[in-house]
Amino acid sequence: MRRPAALTLLAAVTCTTLLAAGMVAAHGEDDSLSGIRGLLGGFDVRVSASFMHTIGAILLVGGLLKLHSHLRKVTQDENELTRQLLACRLVWVGVAMNLIGGLMRLFEPGHPSLLEFFADRWVTVMLAKHAFVLLMAGTSIHATFESGTPSARLLSARMALATVVVIGALGSLAGVIGTV
Repeated sequence: MRRPAALTLLAAVTCTTLLAAGMVAAHGEDDSLSGIRGLLGGFDVRVSASFMHTIGAILLVGGLLKLHSHLRKVTQDENELTRQLLACRLVWVGVAMNLIGGLMRLFEPGHPSLLEFFADRWVTVMLAKHAFVLLMAGTSIHATFESGTPSARLLSARMALATVVVIGALGSLAGVIGTV
C-alpha cells in the first residue's frame, strides 16, 4: 500500500476511534437500549463483534510473525516478495477487523463508563491496554510500508509483537480484576 494512502487510512481510523470513545462516556448513565447501543446489544451482534475482535487479533499477530520472518531475510526473490505482500495484507485485515470488532464491543449495553477511569480498576487497565492496542496498530502498519528501510520495518514489527505481550498481560489482569 502506498504510504500517503496508508497514513490517511490510519489517521481516519484513529480519529474515528477517539471520537467514538468520547461518545462512550454516557455508558452506565442510561440503561435504555435505543440507537446504536440497542442495535449492538443483540446476541448475534455481540457474538459477531467478539468474533471480529478476536479473529482480527489472531490474523494481526500471524501477519506480524510472517512479516517479521520475511524482513529478517531480505531478498529480492519474487516468491519472497509475494509472501511478504501476503503478510502485509494479513496485518491490514487483522488491524481493521480488530478495531471494528473492538468499536462494536465498546458500544455494547452495560459497558462501563470511561469516566470511571480512577474509580474502577477494570476501566483503568482496559484503557491502558487499548493505548497499547493503538500503538500496536500503528507500528504494525508502519512495518508494512514498502518505502521504509528493512531495518526500520523489522524494528516496527518487533515493537508491535512486544506490545502484543503487554496487551495479553493487561487483558489477563483485566479478566482477573473483572471477576473480583
